[in-house]
Amino acid sequence: MIKSFFNKIFKIFVVIILLIFAFNKFIRPSSNLFGGENFLSSLTSGSQIAKNPAPSKPIIDLSGWQLPGQIDYDLLSQQISGAIVRVQHGGDNQLVNAAAYTNGEDKSYQTHIVELQRRNVPVAVYAYVSGTSLEDMRQEARDFYERASAFSPSFWWLDVEEETMDDMNAGIEAFRSELASLGVSNIGIYSQDWFLENLDIEVDNFKALWFAHYGADTGQVDSKPDTLRDYALHQYTSKGRLLGFSNDLDLNQASSMEDYQQIFSSK
Repeated sequence: MIKSFFNKIFKIFVVIILLIFAFNKFIRPSSNLFGGENFLSSLTSGSQIAKNPAPSKPIIDLSGWQLPGQIDYDLLSQQISGAIVRVQHGGDNQLVNAAAYTNGEDKSYQTHIVELQRRNVPVAVYAYVSGTSLEDMRQEARDFYERASAFSPSFWWLDVEEETMDDMNAGIEAFRSELASLGVSNIGIYSQDWFLENLDIEVDNFKALWFAHYGADTGQVDSKPDTLRDYALHQYTSKGRLLGFSNDLDLNQASSMEDYQQIFSSK
């Protein structure tokens, strides 16, 4: 009886050895089984597409509120990896202020873009969206294009922060599609996840998402956006400080090198 028991154990042991041998010789090397030779490791290692870290230098966004006369562009340009410049704040219904004309055109965008591009800083542009009808939205898109296209920005962003019409989703799409009809392909949207959700704004037609989330607004990255969406850019503070400008700056960070290149390497 004991001998029979050990015979069974031995046979089981031999079967296990043979199975391990067969697996190592015939199954593991296969590059076709279950889609590749590292099938087992793919089950435990998560995403198979690793993204490279973004540049460590921040990306700034500028508008007419940052006066060119107060900026040392030589010094500032050495500390940033890119810039996103506001071209306009809405349409022709805006009150005049220090940063924009009554037609919404930013007073400093041309100087900001020229000075930064002269120093080889990659530049994208954005427009604050405030249309109250579909035609308003389309006109703002046309104005945006007419003002910015001569500078060949790498990316065009819609800054969506307030509800200005009943169907914001239709309005934002009217702006985006009008801009696309003029030949712009790299269009993104700046907002916050909760705002997009509350107003049912669809983002599938945009090339990239740019989310504002400051955390404690310390000037550093101390918190990430609470979202399941794949965002390319994170505006992490409104109190950033850099040499070359004595006041606060908005600072941003790309989610990866691939996202950075998408925003700043394409036209």
